[in-house]
Amino acid sequence: MNDERFWWRFWSRLRRGLAHAFALHREGDQLKAGDLALLDRFARLLADRGLATPAIFLVESLAPLGFLGSQLVHALTPIMGMVAPPDDIERLAGLLERRETPELFTDRLRWFEGALRSFGRAQDRPGSGQAHQGDEEVGVRP
Repeated sequence: MNDERFWWRFWSRLRRGLAHAFALHREGDQLKAGDLALLDRFARLLADRGLATPAIFLVESLAPLGFLGSQLVHALTPIMGMVAPPDDIERLAGLLERRETPELFTDRLRWFEGALRSFGRAQDRPGSGQAHQGDEEVGVRP
C-alpha cells in the first residue's frame, strides 16, 4: 500500500513538472509596453520606406518557424544596423521567437501601411497645399 502511494505521488509530480517542459514562454508572460513600442517603431520604419508588403510576406512565411525567423533577423543585423541600434534588433529577434508576435507585427505593419496610404491620398487632394503634376504649366502656385 505504501509502495503504491509512493509511485502515485512520483508520477503525479513528474507529470506536473513536465507539463510545460517544452513551452517557450511561461503562461501569462505578456508583451511589455516597451516591446510593443519597439514593434511599432520597426513597423513604421518599414512602412515609411515602402517595405511593408515584403516584410509582411517574410514574417508570415517564417511565422511557423519562429526561431529561424529570429535567426534571420540576427543574420540581417549588419544591414539593419544602418537604420536601427543593434540592441533594438536583438530585442526584435527575441520577440519574433514568440508565437503571438509575428501576427501582432504584421497587423501593425498593415496599419502603418494603410495609414501612410490614406495620408498620402489626403495630401494629393486639391486644396491640400501641395503642388500637383502639371500645375506649373497652368501657372497655379502651390
